[in-house]
Amino acid sequence: MRTIGILCIALLAGCASNQKPSSSNAIMDAENLGRTLYNNLTSEDGSSPYTSREADVVKMVGEEGVASDGHYKAVSIFNEQDGVENLFLVLFPDSEGVQFGRHFRFQFRAGTNDLIDVSPSTKTCLLVPVTGDSVPFSTHLLSDVPNEFHVFLSLYHNKQIYVSTRKGLWSVNGGKISHIEK
Repeated sequence: MRTIGILCIALLAGCASNQKPSSSNAIMDAENLGRTLYNNLTSEDGSSPYTSREADVVKMVGEEGVASDGHYKAVSIFNEQDGVENLFLVLFPDSEGVQFGRHFRFQFRAGTNDLIDVSPSTKTCLLVPVTGDSVPFSTHLLSDVPNEFHVFLSLYHNKQIYVSTRKGLWSVNGGKISHIEK
């Protein structure tokens, strides 16, 4: 767990993941993972205990003071084709709004404790208030396209969100990512 703690501290300081998906697959991967994350987190009734790894990671991130304004939920999604366990931590804020920051994806080799990568959702902890018909907006500096957390947030809040990246403006709505302009 010490390795995870060190990586998490580095991420909290603004370091990004070293893994970059190819641009041709990045949108499809984000849409698939985001929908799966949404389905897994919203189908939970809260009675299923965390795995020991999920409990350890939630505890470790909480001890770093990240979740002071909310609580984390953990869910593991296995990619059997790649032999990877994606352990997601999603921060649910105590305040109303769309929590764009402080979500994490930990990737492990399936069936092992080998940590492959740790990816934050954003570089900052951004909570965007949402009232009425307002449309949440966020910049995203970690990749050229919105990620699975943007897809999850759009589905969870049942709202269209806009995301600005180096490659332009994007709309995320109903589990789909669309490029609006360059």
